[in-house]
Amino acid sequence: MFNNLLDNANKYSRENPVIRVEAWEQGDQILVSIQDQGIGMTKDALKKIFDKFYRVPTGNVHDVKGFGLGLSYVKTMLEAHKGEIHVHSEPGKGSTFTVNLPKKQ
Repeated sequence: MFNNLLDNANKYSRENPVIRVEAWEQGDQILVSIQDQGIGMTKDALKKIFDKFYRVPTGNVHDVKGFGLGLSYVKTMLEAHKGEIHVHSEPGKGSTFTVNLPKKQ
């Protein structure tokens, strides 16, 4: 899951990506956030990013490889472990994905 999120942060960033990873405990949860300063996403795109085969449009540039399965996989695995994922993103400013996992199931 984290490999996919880090790979996306790298793929959707401009040259010399800056990616920040943080982890902390909060009550009975473990949280991990992955923040980039990449191209970001619109509110419309955010509604679809966990759908199978959806890929965020990058205009006429087709240099980002993938099949649109990664975030669907991440969400499915998190749900299987009773976790959640939250996303904050703004076009041109980057994205932050925050994963919540319970300490015990």
